[in-house]
Amino acid sequence: MTRVRYVPLVLLAPVLLGLGACASLGGTPAPADADAIAARVQAVGIAPDLVYVTDLDGFDLATQSVGVMGTDGMSATYTRVDGAAMATVTLSTSRPGDPQPDPAPAPCADLPDADAPVLACQVERGEALVRLDAQGVDPATLRAAGEAVRVPGTAELDAVFADVPEELGPPVERGDLPGRGDGAPLDPTGEGG
Repeated sequence: MTRVRYVPLVLLAPVLLGLGACASLGGTPAPADADAIAARVQAVGIAPDLVYVTDLDGFDLATQSVGVMGTDGMSATYTRVDGAAMATVTLSTSRPGDPQPDPAPAPCADLPDADAPVLACQVERGEALVRLDAQGVDPATLRAAGEAVRVPGTAELDAVFADVPEELGPPVERGDLPGRGDGAPLDPTGEGG
């Protein structure tokens, strides 16, 4: 008689869970669709096709920095604090036909290894031009940031746009602006002034 041995499923469960976790941890998240992005940025005027993020080891996205840049581009700053030193990388997006700084920064892949106090480079993603400006960052880190530029994943949208309002209220009525004249605020002088 042949004996068949069964490995208890209880012993295999940790192995299967570990393999599943490894498969889900690696890689880049699937990009969010344009409708999901548009729902998050419509109120502030960022074009959904100009929404990009990057991945930088040791850097955190400063969510209060995320906002509109130029006509309909996006801007976001990543920071790293190392003791008393702070390093920043600011990502900004625009269209190739929009006015660009002169001279235009080099492609990120072509950054030389020479250290500089302020670095800038750019990458193209689809119809978007993504510029990275850095302070306190070595060229290799900025090149890696350029390679990692991507559309955020669906699960990331809430975190990236945490401080961006989904709806804008009416403008605040000041009450101290005259209805005629040059529009300067009314600042009446008090006694002795």
